[in-house]
Amino acid sequence: MKIQFLLKSTTMYERLGIMTLSSILKQKGHSVQLLLTEELSEEECIAKVKEYKPNILAYSITTGEHNYYIDLNKMVRNHYNCFSVFGGPHPTFKPEMVEKDKVDAICRGEGDIYFLELVERMEKGENFYNTSNFWFKKPNGDIIRNEIGPLVENLNSLPFPDRKLLYDADPSLRFNGKKMFISMRGCPNQCTYCFNHVYNKMTEGKGKMLRVRSVDNMIAEIKEVKQNYYLDCVFIDDDTFLIKPNGWLEEFTEKFRKEIGLPLFCNGRANLIYEDRVGKLLKQMGCQTMCLGVECANNEISTKILKRNIPNEQIIKACEILHKYKIKILTQNLVGLPVDNPLKVDLETLDFNIKLKPDYAWSSILYPYPETELGKLAIQKGMFDADFDKIHVSNKTDSALNFGDPKLKQKIVNLHKLFGIIVQFPFLRPFTEFLISLPLTRFYTWLYFAFYGYKTVKNANKRGLLRMTKYYMLFYFKYVSGIEKHTVFSKVPRK
Repeated sequence: MKIQFLLKSTTMYERLGIMTLSSILKQKGHSVQLLLTEELSEEECIAKVKEYKPNILAYSITTGEHNYYIDLNKMVRNHYNCFSVFGGPHPTFKPEMVEKDKVDAICRGEGDIYFLELVERMEKGENFYNTSNFWFKKPNGDIIRNEIGPLVENLNSLPFPDRKLLYDADPSLRFNGKKMFISMRGCPNQCTYCFNHVYNKMTEGKGKMLRVRSVDNMIAEIKEVKQNYYLDCVFIDDDTFLIKPNGWLEEFTEKFRKEIGLPLFCNGRANLIYEDRVGKLLKQMGCQTMCLGVECANNEISTKILKRNIPNEQIIKACEILHKYKIKILTQNLVGLPVDNPLKVDLETLDFNIKLKPDYAWSSILYPYPETELGKLAIQKGMFDADFDKIHVSNKTDSALNFGDPKLKQKIVNLHKLFGIIVQFPFLRPFTEFLISLPLTRFYTWLYFAFYGYKTVKNANKRGLLRMTKYYMLFYFKYVSGIEKHTVFSKVPRK
């Protein structure tokens, strides 16, 4: 069988899910191709699909970008007849999108086992409508809704991600020295803005929520990438890297230091960096930067509404430990929450970040993801109408919420753009209210990504500095210029 993944662009992000699926499919003799569509005309896109002649068109999508892929699939399918499958967070939590025109199937949750099963059944001409995790729309319009099957128990059984698939489609990613890996799946935390608390309920009784790869399996993958591609920093993209069985981190530290010897970037949680021993261990393994969630500095909102259960005192303590061991801190923050006085809360978070003195304070605009508790709260408060099909914005550009006052919304969006800059240069803080009131959102957007690029390039390994600078400049002018560009597929005549 021939499977063609269609992806708008990589946007500097390694799509581990797609790459893993590709490896699984190729192991069984199937052909897989990744087609990037953003810079293709409709005619070119259709021509490339027809040239490859896929049996299945596949898409992995998040909420906000789903409209683009639904329309893209419809456009292609009007000129090439095959089977279309959608996976990723959006169809997982909005499975009714299977009812959309030209959508044949959606996958809920992990597709590692079940997508292969679907492909194998289709190749053999067998009935595939009872494949776990999938919802199907039959030719007569009937919808088949299958239950979610067991989770992948042994992550070591999965092949390493097919990076060649991605790098062939986007050669520039070869020269990004920071490459992504995961050492585990699952997150036990109940943060209301995140998919995990919803997904944990969906998969309850389907196997262990937390699954961890062996250290040797992890090291083997990093070695393979180091030998075959340019690598100067290992980015472990676990939701929380420090959640591991007893002894795992110690074993990883020893083997990573001896066999890899590269800087490491990972995600952490302040309540797990509670003593000096943790900081020392991170330093020993070569941790260069820790991404630390702050999200909201208002303890009441953080605890009762976001359900993070991490008091500010714990965050301060964690930062003190990381500073002591000269580990750079990248804080993550949310602005534009569905709460009373959202701007006041955002400024409180800004001031708290100034106190923490991170290397970089990243911020995102709150996005009301489907089925999440915070998304439901936004709907209850009348700040979102629950129509996700109207959303074309991302958490880096605009807010999907209605704050009642357009000027208030503009201030929140502008604060988001200036957040990291003000934390870096606190002398700007007295002028913040004035700056965010100015109608300069587009200029601030460019400034936001320029500052992010500066931080990205600045932290690059000296050996890869030139490559990283060139890479980000290409990204900056290609991606930022077209951000929030609404693609309308209309030039190719429909049949």
